[in-house]
Amino acid sequence: MPSATLTLPVEGVWMSRSTVAASHPLDSLVTGVRARSNDAFKAVYDQMADDLTSFAYGMLADRRTAEDVVQQAFVELVKAAPRFKGDGKALRAWLFKSVRFGCLDEYRRRSRRPEIPHDSVPDVGVASDLLADQLDPRLETALAELNSRQRSAVLLRHVVGLSGEEVAQVLGVSRKAAYATIARAERRLRATLGGES
Repeated sequence: MPSATLTLPVEGVWMSRSTVAASHPLDSLVTGVRARSNDAFKAVYDQMADDLTSFAYGMLADRRTAEDVVQQAFVELVKAAPRFKGDGKALRAWLFKSVRFGCLDEYRRRSRRPEIPHDSVPDVGVASDLLADQLDPRLETALAELNSRQRSAVLLRHVVGLSGEEVAQVLGVSRKAAYATIARAERRLRATLGGES
């Protein structure tokens, strides 16, 4: 990897420090994804599916639908793969953005059709332990009171662990706007959960 030398002021004295450009875990798979390699798609899925499903579940509070949204994001990736530009970090952001749009589409579908109670739908063929640590019902209710951008931001930052810059990329906003959205969402959650500090 290319190395760059940075000159940094430290207590009024200029020092040089050598740094190596950091790589993303998905960087090595991007070429395979563009070539539509099954092995590359499987490796990306293995690395990303849990985080994407946790994010979608946090947005939708429905395990089966969250899994469907993640699967659809990978279908879209297969279609878009030859035109994909960017590195592993961009691929990760693309997938989260695709899942977010899938969740927003699901909100629109729900508003147009009545919900079928989940108790009456058989749970066939879905692993019951995939999302073993589901959200606390109080937190789930508090998250539902946030708007979709705030809910996306707080889930991406605190559940998935994306950086502020990555959250901004997924939401399509500046880093400053992403941090402001996260802060507003956190304040609302604390107020709703009774833990205002």
